[in-house]
Amino acid sequence: MFPISTHQALPDVPRRLQHPYDNLPVLDWWKYDYDHVYVVLNPFFRVPGYSPETAAYGPVRLALPVSELEELLEEGVPLRDNEAPDGFEETIKGTGQPVRWADVAASIGAMDFPAFARTLWLSIIAGDPDEMDLDMLDRLDAYCRETALYTPEEDVLPPVLEPVLGRYLAGMGLDEVTLWSEGRESSRDCAVSAFGRDAPPVVLPGQKLSAISAPGMMLTWAYDDVAGLLALTDEMRQRIDPSEHFEGFWAAADTTSVVFAPEDAPAPERRN
Repeated sequence: MFPISTHQALPDVPRRLQHPYDNLPVLDWWKYDYDHVYVVLNPFFRVPGYSPETAAYGPVRLALPVSELEELLEEGVPLRDNEAPDGFEETIKGTGQPVRWADVAASIGAMDFPAFARTLWLSIIAGDPDEMDLDMLDRLDAYCRETALYTPEEDVLPPVLEPVLGRYLAGMGLDEVTLWSEGRESSRDCAVSAFGRDAPPVVLPGQKLSAISAPGMMLTWAYDDVAGLLALTDEMRQRIDPSEHFEGFWAAADTTSVVFAPEDAPAPERRN
């Protein structure tokens, strides 16, 4: 079993803007608002001139009591010696190169893609090692070190995906979208041009950027996940095929919001 977030958006937030909570089937959750859901895999990526060994990037997970961790932070002690330089998100967005999950899986000889995806997800969110393919994970870690490959980011829109997203949104004929925080309590409008490679990373000041919406579509990420859910009406799907821009797959009737843990979905009688 895995911890499933029970976080819900504010009561006055319409369902078309909410992320499906409690690991519910996504098509059922949005059945009155959207017709299709495409699962967008946050990509692996490379940054020319950098590697995870020389410029560590992403969350730091330490097995320390909270009091000791707070003390280290207050004293300004670096949590790792090879921390990426300030402004590394701008470098990623400007020069980063997305790498497909399927290509990485093939490179390490992982022929069972669902098992690869689940092990990758669990390793990134620091899940239960007993649920992972540890041999596969060893091969993945070695491949990332040898090829200067960063693993997918979790929870949010990754900077390396912004230029791709910008092209997709422009292809839909959109000039502006709305950015949302995780609980949807904060938002701001944003020009699609801001996602371009030459622009600074798109941010929602003081909040995690957890969703992007426009009439007929929403792309949303949840805590402890490495895939976004792109919800679309029929009209928006017909404008442009997301699979031409993002690696991923179309949600089926049994695809749940915690994509790689469908076995933890609640029973039908517990859904709403």
